Amino acid sequence: MAERPGWHGIPPSADRYIPPLQLDTPGGPVTEPPTSPALWVDLDYPDGSRRTMKGFAMAWTGSAVLAQWIEFSRAREAWVEAARCRRRDLATRTAHPA
Repeated sequence: MAERPGWHGIPPSADRYIPPLQLDTPGGPVTEPPTSPALWVDLDYPDGSRRTMKGFAMAWTGSAVLAQWIEFSRAREAWVEAARCRRRDLATRTAHPA
């Protein structure tokens, strides 16, 4: 049987996604690294709730970070205050012996 392209199973519910509060895209110099550092980001939502998500820093300025995380099976991004982010250590993978 040939493999079918596309989604298999029940698709994620896009209607449940509510974007977090975020900063306007900053002006001025933005650092876009060749590799994105892992981070924990604290996101505030319009209903007053707060969630901590694991993600990556895609770009930053002196005071803001463009954080990316996965929510409802999709990549999400938001500019947040740098103080809302902290580095996250990724487990070091070791190669299997040959």
